[in-house]
Amino acid sequence: MNIFQLLTTKNETMYLTEDMDLTAALDKLRAGGYTAVPVIRDDGTYAGTVSEGDFLWAFLDGKDTDSHGDPLPLKGIVRTDRNPSVKIDVEISQVFAEALNQNFVPVVDDRNMFIGIVTRKQVMSCFLEKLKDFAKEAH
Repeated sequence: MNIFQLLTTKNETMYLTEDMDLTAALDKLRAGGYTAVPVIRDDGTYAGTVSEGDFLWAFLDGKDTDSHGDPLPLKGIVRTDRNPSVKIDVEISQVFAEALNQNFVPVVDDRNMFIGIVTRKQVMSCFLEKLKDFAKEAH
C-alpha cells in the first residue's frame, strides 16, 4: 500500500491561500463546513493549517485588522506547529501515526509543493478494509 491510494488531491481538497484576508478566508471555511483546512503560499508550497479557533482568537484579540481598519492577511494566524506535512514517498505507517493526532495529514512533494491530504476517515476506512480481509482469511 502507498499514500496515493489514500490521497485526496489538491484539486479535490478545500484549502486557503495565505494572502486571503481573514474575513474572506473565514467565509470560505464556513461555506465548506470544515473546522480546519490547509493553507498554501502563492508559490503552491504548504504554509500550515488554520482552524476555526485561530479565527476566533484573532478576532477576539483584535488581530483581524491593521491600524487603518483594513483586514489582515491569513498568513498572520496560520499555525505552522499543527498538522505537519509528510512527503509523498513517506512510509504509510508514518501517515497512519500522524492521523492519530490530526484530522488530516497534508502531503507535499520534494519541493514542499502541496499536493493533497490524507484524512483520518480515509485511514480508518483502510484499516477497516484490512480488518475485513484478515477476518475472511481467518475463516
